[in-house]
Amino acid sequence: MDTNLAAWMIAGGPHIEIHGTERDRAQLHAYLESQRATEPARPSLVERLRSLAHPKRADADLACCPA
Repeated sequence: MDTNLAAWMIAGGPHIEIHGTERDRAQLHAYLESQRATEPARPSLVERLRSLAHPKRADADLACCPA
């Protein structure tokens, strides 16, 4: 048996790539990349630890006036 034929058979035979499937895969990759680009930046570990150590003060409620 020819070694190229044996390798082709081991690899699973012919792989017919439909143009629509290729286009869908490219669109999915583009969509996922755009989602990564629009994600808000996560704070670093140091910033998260600082926020735990020094919690923000509650802002004064301007709608409530002292009597």
